[in-house]
Amino acid sequence: MNFRANIHGFKQLGVERILSVSAVGSLREEHKPTDFVIPDQFYDRTKQRVSTFFGEGIVAHIAFGDPICSELAGIVAKAGATAGVVTKSGGTYVCMEGPQFSTKAESNAYRAQALTLLA
Repeated sequence: MNFRANIHGFKQLGVERILSVSAVGSLREEHKPTDFVIPDQFYDRTKQRVSTFFGEGIVAHIAFGDPICSELAGIVAKAGATAGVVTKSGGTYVCMEGPQFSTKAESNAYRAQALTLLA
């Protein structure tokens, strides 16, 4: 699926925010199956996909320190609470190259990195 074309099409239609939902596992034991975690950061481990909307000869820098819209995250958190879903705000979404899963060693390395970053 050409995600860049889809996002460009949404932009042309005037869409200002896109909500993406994914069913994933967790590296933290306090997040149980069916918990809904709203991340506030990304850790992109992909290498194969195109990582820019800009072509050759065009350089553009965008702020990505806070990649999640806090306003939309708040709306989602409130909707989850209203629906009775265990909703947790904050966390890091680790995005890997698919379709394989991480090895236990890789998962432990990501977990250790997260603990180091939080310290």
